[in-house]
Amino acid sequence: MKSHVAGALRWWDFISATLQATLDSEAALLKFRAAFAASLGLDAARVTLFGSGRCALHALTTCLELPPDAEVLLPGYTCVVVPNVFRHLGLPVRYVDIAPGGWNPDPEAIAQAITPRTALVVLPHNFGLCMAGIELLRARLPGIVFVEDAAHAWGSRDAEGRLAGTRAQAAFFSFEYSKPLTTGIGGALVLNDLALRARMATRLPVLRAPSRGQVLRQVLTLAWHRLGQALPGGVLRVLAGLLRWPARAMGAVARTPDTELSGSSAPDYTLGLRPWSAALGLRQVRRAETVWAARRRQVEVYDTLLAGAPGWVLPRHGAGEVLLRYPVRIDDPAQRAAVMRGLESLDIVPGVWFDDVVHPAGSLRYGYESGACPQGEAAARAVLNLPLGLHADLSPRQQQGLGALAHGRPA
Repeated sequence: MKSHVAGALRWWDFISATLQATLDSEAALLKFRAAFAASLGLDAARVTLFGSGRCALHALTTCLELPPDAEVLLPGYTCVVVPNVFRHLGLPVRYVDIAPGGWNPDPEAIAQAITPRTALVVLPHNFGLCMAGIELLRARLPGIVFVEDAAHAWGSRDAEGRLAGTRAQAAFFSFEYSKPLTTGIGGALVLNDLALRARMATRLPVLRAPSRGQVLRQVLTLAWHRLGQALPGGVLRVLAGLLRWPARAMGAVARTPDTELSGSSAPDYTLGLRPWSAALGLRQVRRAETVWAARRRQVEVYDTLLAGAPGWVLPRHGAGEVLLRYPVRIDDPAQRAAVMRGLESLDIVPGVWFDDVVHPAGSLRYGYESGACPQGEAAARAVLNLPLGLHADLSPRQQQGLGALAHGRPA
């Protein structure tokens, strides 16, 4: 089964992480922090590890001590956990639409949306596609704090070779199950601005380690996702049907609660990273080049198979970008539904990130008014993404089937 989770994990990582965290838990955290920073070409002093990317964004915003009427600009194509941070801090937000045919806002649209109240702007690298113009925005608007949402973009470089997460004053990364680097749940805050680092040095919160139960749920959920990469789709569906109810009844699945998606509850924003999670991340960081190269190679395969496919709009990407998923647009609903069925028959999971301007569909759209971002809404209706990662290489049969499906040929 080719899916979108645990894309950098190997089975040995579970055993190795357990051994390392047991023998020297403090070293696991320090080594992962240093190795992750080095993967971005940074020193470890710029990086703080958190229990999730949303925790990192919350800590940064809290330390800025913005006035209650300060405004935050968000991309009109984002995950619900991002606007929820500002909702729980009582800060108003506005959304800037993504560019036509793209997945990120245009920098000029960001600049035009700035008002005297704007204090912070979140700049996305959706699907690992680097947003352009960050340096120009910083130079043009020095009074604004720009924050890169690099949750999808570990290892991705822009056209000038600059790594995502190193270009704005600050950035946050996510290590959630489906991200390029996964610790189950986890994240990091990167501070690139010296003045901001000095200001935050004494203001970052004291982080609370996740409970053993929380980590156990993460381990079980990660193991399930990794198992799913190795099983045929039919076997996986049968096994999922058998295990779904008892797993949920026993609370063995780690997931974002529905109450958080709806905005009625807030997560624990002071959550830190457990040593086991750090040790698991360290294994993946040490093979970063292998992970990134695999994704780039798979993108080239998709480019070739899907070139000229009628009704398919392929992502415009650079040679240095490391995509989290391979996003396409299929604007015709009937064609899109048929493609999804065809992918499932090929044992390829048809991902639908992001299926709303504030993903996932049905979540609280804090501060968003329907119609405000027509490009984002259109992209959400048409998006379909294909899997990338160490376990996502398509077999010859799958490649032939995907090419036939896209071009309307008999398989």
